[in-house]
Amino acid sequence: MPGPTRFWLANVFCALAVILLGGCTGNDREVYSQQQFQQLVDKGFLSPQIRNLNMLPMMTVQLYLDTPQIFLQGDGKPLMFHINGKVDADIFGGMVTEKLPVQITGFTQLRYSREDEAIYFTEIAFMEARIDLEVALFKTMIVDSFQKALLKELAGMPLISLVKTPELAAIIESLARHNADGQIQFDIHEGSLVIEPVPGQSDRSSG
Repeated sequence: MPGPTRFWLANVFCALAVILLGGCTGNDREVYSQQQFQQLVDKGFLSPQIRNLNMLPMMTVQLYLDTPQIFLQGDGKPLMFHINGKVDADIFGGMVTEKLPVQITGFTQLRYSREDEAIYFTEIAFMEARIDLEVALFKTMIVDSFQKALLKELAGMPLISLVKTPELAAIIESLARHNADGQIQFDIHEGSLVIEPVPGQSDRSSG
C-alpha cells in the first residue's frame, strides 16, 4: 500500500477512535449549566402548582406555587431554590379574602423516581417561608406548623415531570442502564449540575 494512502487511513482511524472514545466518555454523565437546568424546570414543572395544607384545628391553606427558580452553589453543595406563590388561608374559620403573597427559599438535593417518571426535592434544609400577613397570632402560633406542612408538600411535589421533558427522560433512561438498580445521582461540579448513574459495587471496588 502506498505511503500516502497508509498515512490517510491512519488519520481516518485516529479520528474515528477519538470520536468513539469521546462518545463513550460523554455517555456516562450529563452536564447542565444553571440556565440549562432552569429551562428544564420551566418546561417540566406543572405550574401553577396547587397544594392543600391541612393544619386543623388552627387553619387550612390552599397554596398556589409558581415555577421554582434553581441556583447552583459550590461543588458538592445542595442547590438553592426560590419559589413565589400565593396562599388562601382560613384561620380559625375566618377566611382571608385576598390571596396572600408567599416567598419560599431553601436548600435541597434532587431525587429521581423511576416509578413516577419525575425528579423531586429531597433533604430540604434551611427552608423559610415568608407570608405578607400582619397578624401577630399567625406569626406566633402558626408559622412553625405552616412550614412543617409546607416541607412535606414540597418533598412530594415533582420538580420536573419527565413526561413533559422527553429529551431529559431519554438521557436519564440511558444513564440508568449503567446501574443495575437504575439509580441516578445529582451533584455540582465546577459550577455545573452533573447527572450520572450511582456507582455500582463493581465500580467502587475497581476504583
